[in-house]
Amino acid sequence: MSNPTFGYLASLVTPLKTRVALHTAEAGKVVEGKLVITHKDPYPVRVRIGVSTGGVLDFNPENYILYDYEIGEGQSYESDTIYYGNNQTLVVWSTCASTTFVLHGQIKTDPTATGFVAAAMLNPTKTNTTIYSVPTDEEALLSLFVANQSSSNARFRIAVVDSSVAPAVTSDQYIEYNQDLLPRVSYQRKDIKVRGDQSIVAYSDNPDVSISVYAKFNYSVVDTDFTIGGQLTVGGAAILQDTLEVRQTATFKETLDAEKAVTIGTDAVPANLTVKGDVAVGSASIAQSTGNISTPGILTANTIATSGNIVAGSNKVVLDGSAGDLTMQGQLTVVGGFAGDLNLLNNKVTNLADPAAATDAANRKYVDSKVVAFSIALG
Repeated sequence: MSNPTFGYLASLVTPLKTRVALHTAEAGKVVEGKLVITHKDPYPVRVRIGVSTGGVLDFNPENYILYDYEIGEGQSYESDTIYYGNNQTLVVWSTCASTTFVLHGQIKTDPTATGFVAAAMLNPTKTNTTIYSVPTDEEALLSLFVANQSSSNARFRIAVVDSSVAPAVTSDQYIEYNQDLLPRVSYQRKDIKVRGDQSIVAYSDNPDVSISVYAKFNYSVVDTDFTIGGQLTVGGAAILQDTLEVRQTATFKETLDAEKAVTIGTDAVPANLTVKGDVAVGSASIAQSTGNISTPGILTANTIATSGNIVAGSNKVVLDGSAGDLTMQGQLTVVGGFAGDLNLLNNKVTNLADPAAATDAANRKYVDSKVVAFSIALG
């Protein structure tokens, strides 16, 4: 199966005591999955799981979320949900050469920083250490993994504090206080709701205790039809990667960013588009203050209707080709005159005034009067 995005995602049998990459998330994608571990040996094995910001070579000891976890003969292990994204790699390790790791879950589009975000060894000991701070204006669900990688017992503390005062902690900010952790045992705390400008601060009395943080930011993708009976409010820009069809009035008070066509209404039921501001489409723009349409290219329309004047400014109005007929039901005023001959195509010039200058055209009445006067003069 090539590039699965749902269900079975990856599997492998590890070599002996060697870190290997099980799966890597693509850029702009997040993996939400669980890891199932089984083994075929007649004795217990110990396994490790971690996530790196790149490949196996970028892996650090503090990146483990499960460290030397023991699986007995005939037993298996399934992890809680692990999520990682944006070129991060799920790394596994085993004390046995026949341990099977199977990853199942789903892969979603996610432009946020969801996934593995921070890790540290809690060294120096008995010192508050800021592990991760949620960015301003963000909201995140955090999962914390604490692993005792030493051969002696450890105690640790975890607190959520304002980033402006971190790593200082007051007694009412701890979510774990002096939690015992046996050697080679891991601890997980899931779905801690943390808002922007808040930080995770950790403390331990053992220098071989590691803590890693995974963040899931508020973002969702709707893969099926989406219907809203009431209003839909978008706090930021609306990014549409496909056709937008609006069958009723569409009012945009913020940015509309469409990478493809935007259809307003249908052929049978046209709809209005109301925009509270200037509109720019490619190289054309419509100014809110004047209503002028500006484009350095060609403006093409089947019909142009206006209750005001069509002003070309210092430029020319050119009607080209056989389809360039100009029909007017009102008056035509030419201030500067004609630059070429006037061809009336065998049609009449009516309502022509009497000539005043020697180069003026004469109407029939004026010519007839001159002929009569000339005849009388000759008689």
